[in-house]
Amino acid sequence: MKEKLFEEVVDNYDALKYSLLKAQTFDESHFGFPEIYYKIMETDKQRVDAFHKAFQLNNNFKDATVCEIGVGTLPLTKLYMPFVKKAYLIENNPDLIPFINEEISKYPWADKVEVIYADALTVDLPEKVDFVVGELMSIYCANEFQVQIFRHMREFLKPGGKLFPNRIVNFARLCEAEIDENIHHYPVNFTRHQPMFLTQQFLVNEIELLKEKKQGVKLSFSVPVLFSGTVNALYLESYVEVTEGANFTGTDSLMPPTVLKTTNTQEVKAGDLVHIDFGFDYGSSLDHISCVLS
Repeated sequence: MKEKLFEEVVDNYDALKYSLLKAQTFDESHFGFPEIYYKIMETDKQRVDAFHKAFQLNNNFKDATVCEIGVGTLPLTKLYMPFVKKAYLIENNPDLIPFINEEISKYPWADKVEVIYADALTVDLPEKVDFVVGELMSIYCANEFQVQIFRHMREFLKPGGKLFPNRIVNFARLCEAEIDENIHHYPVNFTRHQPMFLTQQFLVNEIELLKEKKQGVKLSFSVPVLFSGTVNALYLESYVEVTEGANFTGTDSLMPPTVLKTTNTQEVKAGDLVHIDFGFDYGSSLDHISCVLS
């Protein structure tokens, strides 16, 4: 069975190139993602374990009041609920309401939960909380409103309260990629779909979610080139500090490395210095990132 599955994957490498792009495309008319994407998230052990470790490093939130934003099908909620005093669970996808209500009713901690079906950008909590959990991340926080939501939710944190995740560090590499004309970006699913890297990885920006006030990124910097070629894309990576000592560097279900077309292309020689003017607003979509080379 496993050999047959491997053969099918090998036979369909090219066809799978953009499969994650479809799965991770947010559909506003449905307040969320395709059903298959929830399954991808639930079964991503690396993703779930990073948050589980973060909860354990903070005493499993024992006797704490917690707010979790975008609870989905509750894979993270179930990890800390046995220990907390109270939890406010926020979800904005009406299609999930029946599932969430039924699922919570199965557990002895159901009486400690208050589910709020609302937009996390405007929701009001009835009290201050010790911790806010929000896994609303996308690569560079470009497709999701992680920064804006946490900026709003900081109002409901007790003094000394914590956000999960806490910090996001964004990196990039200039590269030469084969991307279809009608595709602006795609998450990398297999190593065969990686581009040819022409520079080392470089730091783009760092987001401290407890302090971030900016609406987006606007940077101008230069990068040395290692190999000659045609720069037509950026290889984006986001590394996440869920809490101090518990980190996450992206998987196919959350913040996967992503190939993004640059605004223009440029022929380069090894040793050249390429200047980059880079900008976008958080939550505005990867399609709206501007990356001008000169």
